[in-house]
Amino acid sequence: MTDVTFQHAEYRASQYKWDLINCVISGQEAVKAAKTKYLPKPNPDDTSTENDTRYNQYLARAVFYNASGRTLQGLVGAGFNKDPELETSLDYVSTDIDGSGISIYQQSQAVLGSIVGVGRHALLADYPATDAPASVSDMQSGKLRATAVSIPSESVINWRTAKVGAEMKLVLVVIKESKETISDDGFGSTNEDQYRVLRLSDGIYTQELWRQVEKVWQLVEGPLIMLDGSGSTWDEIPFTFVGSQNNDSTVDTAPLYDLVEINIAHYRNSADYEDSAFFVGQAQPWLSGLSIEWRDHIESSGLYVGSRAPILLPEGGAFGIASAAPNTLVKEAMDQKESQMVALGARLVQPGAVVKTVAQAEGNNAVEHSVLSLASSNVSNAYNKVLGWMDRFMGSSSESSYELNTDFIEHSLDPQMLTSLIMSWQSGRLPESDLWGQLRKYGVIDPEKTDEEIKEELDSQDTGLGLDDFATG
Repeated sequence: MTDVTFQHAEYRASQYKWDLINCVISGQEAVKAAKTKYLPKPNPDDTSTENDTRYNQYLARAVFYNASGRTLQGLVGAGFNKDPELETSLDYVSTDIDGSGISIYQQSQAVLGSIVGVGRHALLADYPATDAPASVSDMQSGKLRATAVSIPSESVINWRTAKVGAEMKLVLVVIKESKETISDDGFGSTNEDQYRVLRLSDGIYTQELWRQVEKVWQLVEGPLIMLDGSGSTWDEIPFTFVGSQNNDSTVDTAPLYDLVEINIAHYRNSADYEDSAFFVGQAQPWLSGLSIEWRDHIESSGLYVGSRAPILLPEGGAFGIASAAPNTLVKEAMDQKESQMVALGARLVQPGAVVKTVAQAEGNNAVEHSVLSLASSNVSNAYNKVLGWMDRFMGSSSESSYELNTDFIEHSLDPQMLTSLIMSWQSGRLPESDLWGQLRKYGVIDPEKTDEEIKEELDSQDTGLGLDDFATG
């Protein structure tokens, strides 16, 4: 029996982690909506209405401190602190790479966020199915245009690789999608699941569309033979995974998972802390030595507590205010977890209090950003593949490229280092191009200037760049 909904074993094994990470980075609203999934009931065996009400109060008082989401935002921000370098003849990708108005810069930010978060994403180079080569006018007008489809990890439910010729290739990819149907009045809508199947069979790439018809999954479109802009068939599926470690089909580790687990544990501690503060945090007035008559009198007339409301008591009666002794155990557990989150990379939770040398700071940044550097490199490699496939779809003869920044250390150039560079250059021990490269790195020279542009500027002026004066002054 055909089962298009079959899930790959690695997909099934990863679902819990992906769901947890996506929920946590979405923030408090999503975490609290999950209720007992991430915040168990203190007494789960009690199924009474009173216990449900008690749990809802327990949940409402809990505070979720989203260190994970803030860390992810900070890391993606660091990844795009410098603009990516894009070279392509497909001008539209810088403003609308997916056909919905999303630029390659915006799309790649979301992809990098997925890689740093769950450790996996996917990209598909897509093109309208045609029976013949596309005309130049259709391409130029935008009627036929290659796009890059961004696909989250949870949507790719199944895949398979096989050896085709001398190399391993993807031969099956199953993508879960949602099909929207607009109601007759044009206002309402309903959504139903559908599955897009990408196959490489007998060396030819095809697409299929499966939907549920009378509760049975059936092939409703295809298989469609996908052609490039020249009308030729494909001998590969223009689809690539993007991972935190590499871009093969295996599921990589989720870089944010350890931090997210501690973040959830911190949330549970918070629920206990806020619950305890609510029940024992307020002072409790008490009375003793009352006769039955005095008790009844106070219950009927009420009792006011305060400096302007004297309390009349019988002989031997006493009044006091009791308060619970401080219990810092839960708060200490929360503080410990906050320190652990900082150590795991939550640099945005609190600023560091230790003064470091420049060398120490650069070394620490290199360690902290090593996962981000690898993720950025993998995203760049994936986009270079996708842009190459888009070039082929569009019949472009040029080679497109896209590179994200992978150097996240903030470099600084002190006068001694600059003097050493200048002296090495003047003595002939350092090539001129290397000197310029170092000055670009440290921001002394505009990083956008080429060697030829620098030469032309130096030739057109007598004073040069004034580097000798800066170095010796």
